Amino acid sequence: MYTVRELVSILGLTTENQVRNRIEAIRDLLLPHLRRGPNNQLLLTEEGLRLLRDLQALCETGHTLKEASNLLRFRLESDEEANARHLGETGKNQEKVGGKGDEGWRALVEHLAQEVRDLSERVRLLEARLQAQTGQKAWWERWRDLKIS
Repeated sequence: MYTVRELVSILGLTTENQVRNRIEAIRDLLLPHLRRGPNNQLLLTEEGLRLLRDLQALCETGHTLKEASNLLRFRLESDEEANARHLGETGKNQEKVGGKGDEGWRALVEHLAQEVRDLSERVRLLEARLQAQTGQKAWWERWRDLKIS
């Protein structure tokens, strides 16, 4: 079992708050792996540490904490569905589709869709600005043409 203080060094973070934020981001996934120790101290099992390491790896590749937690949920749900198909548990898999298990990937898709809309709007505004400035000199160009006497 690992304490929050130990997780700081294991995950290569600088503060206990960073660890607590990561725990909160995937609390639903960590619940079976979280315990309370003496003085109400948070303790995490080996499997919980693996989940936090996976989350940290996603964060280190440039994802925000929210994106990383949604990607981790999606990855775990995909693995569970693949295992269910492999074991022939199609009944469980069909119950899960459209149910509670869809929340992680839905949140990810919604987030990515919003990001695409934002980027599309930004490109549209930049193109409009570029077209409006066609033929105009940059503001600093007028200083190049000045002759000092």
